[in-house]
Order: sequence, then structure tokens, then C-alpha cells
Amino acid sequence: MYKFAHITDCHLGSWRNPKLRDLNLQAFEKSISISIEEQVDFIIITGDFFDVNIPQLGPVKRAVEILKQARDSGIDVYMIYGSHDFNNANISMIDILHSAELFIKPTEFRTDANSVVLRFFFDKKTGAKITGISGRKVGLDKEIYEKLDKKSLEMEEGFKIFLLHAGIQEILPSDRSFRDSLSLSLLPKGFDYYGGGHIHKRLEKKIDSSLIVYPGPLFGSTFQDLEETAKGEKRGFYIVSFENKILDYRFVEINVAEILYDEIVSLSWSTEKLENEITRNISELQVKNKVVLLKVKGKLIGKRSNIDFGKFSLDIANKGAMLSFINTNNLSTDETKSVTVQSDNKVDIEREIFHENIKNFQSEPTLSHKLKKQIDSKLVGNAGEIISLSLLEILRNEKLENENTITYEDRIISDARSVFDEDGYFYDN
Repeated sequence: MYKFAHITDCHLGSWRNPKLRDLNLQAFEKSISISIEEQVDFIIITGDFFDVNIPQLGPVKRAVEILKQARDSGIDVYMIYGSHDFNNANISMIDILHSAELFIKPTEFRTDANSVVLRFFFDKKTGAKITGISGRKVGLDKEIYEKLDKKSLEMEEGFKIFLLHAGIQEILPSDRSFRDSLSLSLLPKGFDYYGGGHIHKRLEKKIDSSLIVYPGPLFGSTFQDLEETAKGEKRGFYIVSFENKILDYRFVEINVAEILYDEIVSLSWSTEKLENEITRNISELQVKNKVVLLKVKGKLIGKRSNIDFGKFSLDIANKGAMLSFINTNNLSTDETKSVTVQSDNKVDIEREIFHENIKNFQSEPTLSHKLKKQIDSKLVGNAGEIISLSLLEILRNEKLENENTITYEDRIISDARSVFDEDGYFYDN
């Protein structure tokens, strides 16, 4: 009997707060340590290994050390890229780790008469055949699936694993409906195991003799992830046993911190009443050694700026909390003018804001017809949303350690230009 571990959405380097960033790294290290103890034959990681394509070097160093533990234990790691790992313009940090042979990237393909032919990677220890498609930002990988030569993959015999970093429409719960999710019909049939990433929720689905699994993130990279953990969503990874078919699969929980979540709903309260309610709520919470998430939402009569939310964070810290966060994103006032988004997921919020604002975009009437046509083709409708989200992701990249300002600005400008075309300009001649 053979075994493999399935890990996904590590988002290493996420969180500005160093304690949260370290907890995230601890979760990854724990998953690798357990995999080594369990003597798995190989590990698959299905994307978003880092939170940005050029992360800070501290988390990179830890990631390399942890991956080396697996390699030094004789365990191969097969990894596909996720949308956060991908960089269309320059080399990503994940490319450097791949060049150092810290993992195998089973996503090689060739194009043949407008079709995409994937190559299988043969695991020498187990005989498993592994292939997959890396994720790209805002669903740009969908074109590969649409051109995929599924027949050649389906005809291959043996124990087969398909890796993907995208949601599957038919198995997603209603609260995880992504615009860039795929139809199940785009995937090749007959694989024993489909290892999914990108969906920050644990999902299992059996279809005939095939098993589709999304482990969800090891720790989480957003407030919503932590909120769902506090509400009972388990975080961890899978260990799968197999021979010529799957014999067993089990979820291994990773818990590196206790998370406490509470919320206060302001029912058109004054700033004084809301302050009193927050003070009372905090006094009743048992927060010692916990990550505390307090969401304040609803309608406020008065200005949000009149409330010192920093003081409340200090009050929670003084009660012995490991960390505290007060989320006021859904607290509105009479002065608030916003786009309504029925989600706390930052990706959904960003997309909806761009979607609503791009509706009103108009190019300058004084521009030539040719230039207006170029601009409209890039900046209006779905194309404009994709470019806006891509630029936003680029602007999230922080300065690297010891990177000077000029080099940083040149890198950001170069990445931003690549979103448009080779040079990043519109042409009128």
C-alpha cells in the first residue's frame, strides 16, 4: 500500500502581522512533519504556495527549509502554481524554488493543432501517474481546459492523479460561487484522484470511481478564513492510501492557534451606544492566548472616525489575547456610499467594485477612433475587470528586503506594463 499527502493554499508570506505570518508558516511546517511521520511516498501541493509571486525573503527561507525536510526524507513534492504564484511578466519566487529542484512541476504540455496535450509524470516509487494545470489570475487558465486533449489522458492506464487550481461549478456550495470556476465537463474523465486548490473550504465528492478533494487552506490568508475557522471550519490536509485504486482517505486537522469570533450589530445606534456595547462585549469575552476577531457591522448614526477602535484592540490585548482584529468593513453611516457585495471575501468585493465602476468608464471624446477602440478593448467590460484585478495584485507586491526604491518602482512598472502588451502603451499610429 502507498500513501500521498495533499496540501493546498498555503499562502506563505500572507498577513502583515508577523505573528499571523508565523502561525501560517507553522501550519505548513506541521503538515510536512506529519507527512514525514506518516511515511507518505509523495506530497502534492495544488497552488497558491506563496501569497504573492515575489514574497518577502523571510517566509521564503522558511519555506525552503521545510521543503528540504521532505526532500531529505526521500519524499518527492509535486506542485502546480496557483493564481497567487503566477506572474505573466517576470520570474516568480516559485520558479526559483522549482529551478532548485525542491519540487516537481507536473504541468508540462505541448500544443498540437489547436489542442493542448498534457504530459504525465511517473512517480518512480509508487507508479502513480500525475499531471495537471496550474492556476492563473482571474480564470485565464480556462482557455487551456477548453483546448485540452482529454481523450489521450483518458486512454492512459494506471493510477492517475489530476491536479487543478480552480473551482468546479457542479460541486461548489452556493456560498463559493466563483465567476472563474470550471464546468466538470472540461476535466478529463476516469482519473482516480482530482486534487483541487483555490477554494478555501474543504470539499469531497465521489463521482463513479473517482474522488475529487479540496482540502482548503492550511491556516488561511483572509479575515473571512479565520472567521470560518472560529465558526468550526476545520483546517488541514489529506492523506490518501492507494494501490491500483484509492483504498482510504482521511483529513488531518492542523490547529496552530485557537480563534475566537464575535460580532456586534449596530441597529442605528449612536457612537456612544456602540462604544458602550463594544466595551461590554469585550469585558465578557474569554480571550487569553487566543486570536480574537470582532466584527462590528450594521448602521451607525454619526461618524465612524469618532470611535477609537484602536483602544478596543488594546483592551483585548490587555486581557491576554495573542492577537486581535476589529473588522468594521460592514459598518455603514449616513455618509457611506458603497457598492453592495454579499460577501466578506476580498476577491469578491474587489471584483464587484471594479465591475460597478467600469460600467461608467468612458474614454476621452477627443481621442482618435483608433486609440479609443484600443482603450475600450482593454478597459471596458470583462477585459477591464481582468486588467484592474491584475494591476491591483501587482500593486500589492511590497519592497523586497534590501531592495532600493528605484529598483522596486522599476519592477512594479514593468509588471504593470506587461498587463497591457509588450510595452504597456496604447498606440495611435
